[in-house]
Amino acid sequence: MAEKIIRRNIHTYPFKYRHHEYDEYFRPENAVLYLHVPFCITKCGFCDYTVYINRNEQHFAQYVDALEREIRAFAANRAFPAFRVDAVYFGGGTPGILTGDQTARLLDACRESFEFNEGAEIGLEFDPSTVDEAKIARMREAGFTRLSVGVQAFDDRLLEICNRSHDLATAERAFRTVVDGGFTHTNIDLIFPLPDQSVDDWKRSVDRAIELEPACITAYGLEIWPKTAFHSLITSGKMALPSAQDERRMYEYAIDALEAAGFARRSSTGYYHPDRCADYSRFLEYYWRTWPMIGFGVSSKSVIHDRLFVNVKPLKKYYEMVGSGQIPLDFATYLTKEQEMRRVMIRGLKMCEVNRPDFHDRFGVTMEAVFGAEIEQLVDKGWLEERGTDVYALTRLGQLLSTNVYELFYAPEDLSPAEGDEVRFGISELVE
Repeated sequence: MAEKIIRRNIHTYPFKYRHHEYDEYFRPENAVLYLHVPFCITKCGFCDYTVYINRNEQHFAQYVDALEREIRAFAANRAFPAFRVDAVYFGGGTPGILTGDQTARLLDACRESFEFNEGAEIGLEFDPSTVDEAKIARMREAGFTRLSVGVQAFDDRLLEICNRSHDLATAERAFRTVVDGGFTHTNIDLIFPLPDQSVDDWKRSVDRAIELEPACITAYGLEIWPKTAFHSLITSGKMALPSAQDERRMYEYAIDALEAAGFARRSSTGYYHPDRCADYSRFLEYYWRTWPMIGFGVSSKSVIHDRLFVNVKPLKKYYEMVGSGQIPLDFATYLTKEQEMRRVMIRGLKMCEVNRPDFHDRFGVTMEAVFGAEIEQLVDKGWLEERGTDVYALTRLGQLLSTNVYELFYAPEDLSPAEGDEVRFGISELVE
């Protein structure tokens, strides 16, 4: 018997819709801006960022001109929707190497090109040797709200091993200058395990950072990237890292000491003191949550939902492209939905937790439907736990082993060599 035709037709799909108010529906989407300043006094042994050393004020001025032009051109480009800025972050390199007037000028260019949310976070990172009172005062006047000082270690011997441009006295003086300049949302960066660093060395650095009473302390795990000085020295046997056992002891000490001093965990590496600031870093929350981020400057990366694009690295090429009115694009790609979902899990767990309703709202499926086996394995290992009905959070053990946690969410092809016209970046070297 022939199949009977169903006499029901459609004009569209789906058939039911949820109404949203006009102001909510058409408001610009929130985003954060990243401005890359690629100049440094020296290049650190662990650094794999695009940086240029031995440059002078003329080079800085030329770069600021180009960076301002790129910012204004992007905002006027109708290929992209309008955005409302929730945070601006000046990174590098050493953005503090610029003058106070130059950073204020770039911030003004952002404000004149984009709508800003009230109370938007404006942050910048300093190498201690680039801090001075006049610069801090100008940045305060310009509206900067969060300053980070990259100390890395309160130990002259270790600073020399890292090829840092400052010593211990300069680091402490720089942080006091920031605080005396009226900044309360402050951060001190530390790194472990550095070559030839003992557990006691690390304890002294953590203790000194706590004594200085910053609003935030970041305890980064050392990353070994190809083409860095540390990578070359370690793989050639000329430099050794502390043992894995000592690295774990360092991490455990940082967690215990920071929590005992009243700091709260905000990411696998970042802590903030609730009595000194409202949160750790709004910019980094966007960065790790994979919310829209627009990058400016050489090598900067932008991610807007499924679009990911990266700027060129060479300064000469950057100047040529910006000067001719082009987007200084190195490469661009679209992320698949699977890549987006994996990205949300991996980067979300950098913040030590992932939100189930947010995942469902973004992708239309439950987290468990996609990653049920991985979540079950992590819970069974004691690395992940449910908190209420909405959140999966790293346990203390999961935080200690956070890099192990991320590995579970890599697809097999993620770790294979790039093929054809593929570009591979963003994963450090595996060094035992």
